[in-house]
Parts: sequence; structure tokens; C-alpha cells
Amino acid sequence: MGVFFAHFYIKVLKITKTKIVKFSKKLVQNWLCENDDIVYREIPSKTKSIWIVYVNSMTDKKLLSQTIVEPLLSVKNFEYSSISSTLPCPEIAKILNKQKFVSSLLAGSALVFEDNGNFAISLSVAGFSTRSISEPPTSQVTKGPREGFVEDLNTNLSMIRRRLKTPNLAVKKIVVGRQSQTNVCVVFLKNIADKKLVKILQDKISKIDIDGVIDSYYIETFLEEGKLKFLRRIGNSEKPDVIASRLLEGRVAIVVDGSPIVLTLPFLLIEDLQSPEDYYQISARTTFLRLIRLVGLILGVLLPGIYVALQSYQYRVLPIVFLVTLLSNIEGISLPPLLEILFVLFLFDILAEASARMPKLLGMALSIIGALVLGETTVQAGIISPPSIVVVAISSIMLFIIPDDVPQVSLLRILFTVVGGVAGFYGMLMSFIMASTYLISADGYGVPLLSPYAPTNKHDKQDAIIKKPLLKLTKRPSVFQTKNSTRLGRKHDE
Repeated sequence: MGVFFAHFYIKVLKITKTKIVKFSKKLVQNWLCENDDIVYREIPSKTKSIWIVYVNSMTDKKLLSQTIVEPLLSVKNFEYSSISSTLPCPEIAKILNKQKFVSSLLAGSALVFEDNGNFAISLSVAGFSTRSISEPPTSQVTKGPREGFVEDLNTNLSMIRRRLKTPNLAVKKIVVGRQSQTNVCVVFLKNIADKKLVKILQDKISKIDIDGVIDSYYIETFLEEGKLKFLRRIGNSEKPDVIASRLLEGRVAIVVDGSPIVLTLPFLLIEDLQSPEDYYQISARTTFLRLIRLVGLILGVLLPGIYVALQSYQYRVLPIVFLVTLLSNIEGISLPPLLEILFVLFLFDILAEASARMPKLLGMALSIIGALVLGETTVQAGIISPPSIVVVAISSIMLFIIPDDVPQVSLLRILFTVVGGVAGFYGMLMSFIMASTYLISADGYGVPLLSPYAPTNKHDKQDAIIKKPLLKLTKRPSVFQTKNSTRLGRKHDE
């Protein structure tokens, strides 16, 4: 009995110590500091005044008037049951503390409370301008859906749900950022995705302690595993059809409010050789294009280094006619081959950065100045040779076959160029072996980065570089450890 009364006393003590909030205009103004865009509107009542508080820049005024102001004029008693049944608002919640009050208000809801009342009511009337849905600039296709994600979280989730109309599509919302209070959603198919992976990702996102999350890149930085950052280990896409297909494979998507980039985990390096359009055309064409992308990526990274190595050390392996032509073109060049190529690479990066930052109306002028005036002048001045420009131009074009990897592989290209100029072709070969060894041993969340080739997986190779027809892809990729593996030829979920 003594233990029972002790527990009872503790519970009663906790209840009595719980601070009961008495909502009032003055108290709310103290919570929100000095904000001129926050509107306080009073509605007279027979007993006490009723206050409506909302952020002017984030509220739909017409919806506010129709669903809150007009119905409140006829309310006799300010009780949650009568208010919730009177106001024709789809999202209504009861608020009892400061944290919920402030977060709901700053998210675009209108808060209604009675002067010195014990609770407030949150009503969703958010309304602010967002970018219209359009085709992503980095993922343009000639066949297939042309929708792209925007910066609004609800719009992005709706585009995913339109493609996956199943109750198994789960969305777990986590608020990240002390100041930004950004909504981050972990999206997965409950009957397919690995439960352990979902739990790990939720725990990692929940533990992020940062002032603000402005873009999904902030979340990506905290989720990355491994020390070397030359290659990314988290997939991303701006297309809803790509995210839907990856969810069907058993992956997990992370949608961040304010960002059009949706992250996916686990990530395979083979994803960079795949395009959304690959699944909307014949398999033979898809296989051919993926081989081109693979060869283009390798040559784009190695070509400048091979050129420097052959010109500096292994020039005897070149055909005699090509060697004579090369020597005649580089005659009179003051810079050594390594410095010449590095200068051209630096020049191309400067032009690319200026093109991205310069206003569109001046883009054509920049192209003419960079390609004709600057390039021709530097060649005539004997600073660089025509073969160097051709090599770097071909390398840059090949890298942009896979635009998502250009920032990372550009650094690798410079590294291999320096190795080729210092240690020759044999040094590049050793560096290539070391890089391959690192890739073979790298993984992310238990999934090998080079799967299905290292380690080899015969089943998953059906949709790697060589793509089999859709009717043969009856199983999901086994590397993701999904709950059920069959995705074709079954009427009901297991």
C-alpha cells in the first residue's frame, strides 16, 4: 500500500506542477517578438474576446474568411467540440502549449483562441506562391513523363502518391533545424522496404542538430558514410517516376520541404549509367546507350591524363603519322604538356562557371568570346596547342553524358592528369587500379557500391549495363534485402 500511495503522490505532484497556459494576445506577442507580418484580429463575443492570429504572407485570405472568420461570428460558446464541428476547415487541431502554437502558426495555419482560455485551435489555411510543375532541366527526356518535383513538400508527395496508389506507401515526417523547422519526410513501401534500413535513416535524421536545413544536400551530408567524397553514395532525382520506380525496388526516399531534389537510399554506382528514358524504349537500344555512357565516363576522366602521359613519356607508341602531326602542332608552345593541359582545363571550368552565372541574354556573347576569340587568340599566341583544346573539349563533352557526376569526376580528371604528367602511363595504370580497388570495397548501408558486378550478382545484372526486357524482370534486386522479391506475375502481395 505504501508503494501505491507513493506512486499516486508522484503522479499528482507532476500534474500539479504542469504549467497550464492561459492564452492571450499579450502572451502570444511575447512569444513571437516583433513581427509586423503577423496579424491579430479580434472577434467580439458575449463572454470573452476571440482572437485570430495568422502570418499575413503565408495565409490564403479568401480561405481564412470563408472557413474561419464568418463561421466564428455565429459561435456562442468557445468549446473545442463546437468549434471543430462549426468551422468547415479540413485540418483542425487542439493546441495546449507554446511549441505547438508557434510551429503551427509559422507553418501557415491560423490560430484561434479565447482571451485567457486554456487551449487554442489550429486551422490549416496556408496559401503561398510556389513554382509550377515543369520538366527538370537536368533530366529532359523525349519519351516518358515530363513532370518534375518543385519546392513544395505536399506537391512532391502528391506526385509520388499519384503513381503509387497503395496504403502500403508510408510517409514518416521529421522536423529538422532549430531555426528553420524544416519538414523532412522518409517515404517507403511498408510491404517491400527493409525495416532495419528505415529505422536507421529515421534515427540519423532525428539526431541532426543544425540551425537550418535549406536544401536536401544538408540531409545528404549527414547521411553519407565513408571519408572519401570523390563519389557520392546517395542517389537523387527530380523526377517522380524515377522515385516511384526506386521505391518499388525496395529503396527509401527522403523528401525535404523547400527542395526539388529527392534523395534515395541505398545507392548503386550503376544508377549513374541509367536514364529515366531507358525504361520507355527497346532493351537493345537501352543497352547500347548504357555502354556509350560507360565508355564516355571512363574516357572523359582518363583522356587528358593519357594525352599528357603519351606526349611526355610514351610518345613512341603513337603512330608515326599522328606523331609528326602532333609535333608540328605543339612546336613553339612554351608550356610543358602537363601545365598546358591544366591551363586548358582551368579555362574550360572558368567558361562553364561563367555561363552558369551570367544572364541568359549574354550567354551567346560569352560562347562567341570563349570559343572563337579567346581560343583562337591563345593558340596563335603559342600558349596552348590545338590538340590540347580538342582533347579537353572531347573529355568535357563525355563527362556531361552523366551530368549528376560532373562535380565529382572533374576532380578525378584533374588528379589523373597530374599523375599522367608526373608518372606517365604506368602511374595512371596504378592509380586506376587503386581507384577500382577502393570502389570494390566501398559500400553504403550494407550495399556494395559496385553491385551487381563486385560482388557479382547474376540476377541483378538483368538491369545493369545490359538491360533485359521488362517481362524478364520478375524479381526485385536482391541486393536491397526486400521483404518480398516478386514484382511481376503475382496478383496479390505476399
